[in-house]
Amino acid sequence: MYQIQNRRYIGNKYKLLDFINSTLLQTGIKFDTVCDIFSGTGVVGKHFLEQQKNVIFNDILYSNFVFYNAWFSEKDYNTNKLKDYLDYYNNSNAYIADNYFNRTFSDTYFSENNARQLGSIRTHLENNKDDLSEREFYILLTSLLYTADKIANTVGHFEAFLAKQPQDRKIDLQMLNIQNFQSKATLYNQDSNALIKNITCDLLYLDPPYNARQYVNFYHILENLAEWKQPEVFGKTLKMERNNRMSDYSKSKAKSVLQDLVQNAKCKYILLSYNNTYQAKSGATINKISKDEIVEILSSIGNIQIFEENYRYFNTGKTDFGSKHKEMLYFVEKNL
Repeated sequence: MYQIQNRRYIGNKYKLLDFINSTLLQTGIKFDTVCDIFSGTGVVGKHFLEQQKNVIFNDILYSNFVFYNAWFSEKDYNTNKLKDYLDYYNNSNAYIADNYFNRTFSDTYFSENNARQLGSIRTHLENNKDDLSEREFYILLTSLLYTADKIANTVGHFEAFLAKQPQDRKIDLQMLNIQNFQSKATLYNQDSNALIKNITCDLLYLDPPYNARQYVNFYHILENLAEWKQPEVFGKTLKMERNNRMSDYSKSKAKSVLQDLVQNAKCKYILLSYNNTYQAKSGATINKISKDEIVEILSSIGNIQIFEENYRYFNTGKTDFGSKHKEMLYFVEKNL
């Protein structure tokens, strides 16, 4: 059974939940609504749902929006029907046929057989939407995406595939370990700086991209499989056109867009997560916003407190951050 954290995801905050929780306890604030506007895997928002806070989830990647609908939607689903579909996908060959996915990604990110099966499952899901509720469709699609991530011929993301020939892996789609929450989740797939103008919350949690590496480049295969528009791909790493999913937080304008975001935020408190990769050897890994700039931006809207903790960063490249790598939490009580 898949757990929400069973993904290989750059910057995953699952191991920092205790730090986030202890920091908020130290501040002594009271809050009922949280906006996790760069939700990523959704683990931080889930943490707040478990504390009976109402949570706004948002991410620019459509595949992440699929995940939120599977894990957090309040819409109905039939567990027995889902198990029947999963059993069919895991144990039958009847639905497997030549498709876009194996014609595009065989012998690169996946073996020929695995790509054919993944694409056939996605085709079957698309063709059977009328038999599935919206939530059931998202749950099955999430199981497929988690499985694709698990068996891919990569180092943990899809920036590129490994040089070695991909081997056939057993495809075993699993049910999700879905929880019921007493509080409400609201789900978005929008640009954060556009969304912030249309929502309100007590606590705004910010975990923006830190450096020049675009998340859509890491997860373009999952985006492709989730949307199923079957686009043309190009280049050695077989990426589709994706300019509409590029984040300004990974560009030179990062400081100005963060400033715009916090100034437009209609909230009482802000908790910003950022890590100190300033000394990274790779230029693409160096933070786009410095600590001094963060302090400058946040101090302009309220009183700031800084908390830090040693953290082993999930990095699949060659950069050695050493023992001095820290995760930083910047807490601001906004001026009224």
